[in-house]
Amino acid sequence: MPTGYTAAIKDGISFEKFVMNCARAMGACVTMRDDPFNAEIPNKFEPSDYYSEKIKETKDRLERLKVMSNEEILAAAKEEFEKAVSCNNKQIVANNDLREKYQDMLEQVNKWQPPSPDHHDFKKFMIEQITSSIKFDCNNSYYLDNPPKFMSEKEWLTQQYENLLHDLDYYTKENQKEIERAHSRTTWIEQLRESL
Repeated sequence: MPTGYTAAIKDGISFEKFVMNCARAMGACVTMRDDPFNAEIPNKFEPSDYYSEKIKETKDRLERLKVMSNEEILAAAKEEFEKAVSCNNKQIVANNDLREKYQDMLEQVNKWQPPSPDHHDFKKFMIEQITSSIKFDCNNSYYLDNPPKFMSEKEWLTQQYENLLHDLDYYTKENQKEIERAHSRTTWIEQLRESL
């Protein structure tokens, strides 16, 4: 049975076209994975603008931080704290709801009478599955032991700067890697075309 790459051989596809079609399976053409099969492989791959956009956004956020008034900083710190408290509380409620569902199912499994001795290990298995899920999925200790803390304006601002500078460093490094990947893909395709 022909594959997507070999199907056109019976129709007389050229060697060069076959090679370029097969190149789609290689890492150099990974960015074309969602393109139609007949889309031409470009002569030059351009880097994704994802990281360069993230760099711009991060720099814009840094600039906005620089001009924030104390009142704006305090309001932002309060808003972030309130969101964190809300998320924390929602997670505790969600964990408690899930625990209740697990407990209900565990009760049903415990009441269930295995139809034969061969089913006793099966019942034990179901109990183990539920109890380990309760232990790992419903544990609120992190949320109870680490409630959100309200930060002063200075603490909030310092944390924001640290986070944004970390992000800027990360996005800058990843953008450079993306540029290098695009260059490497382009070189690979150029070398392949030259070999034909």
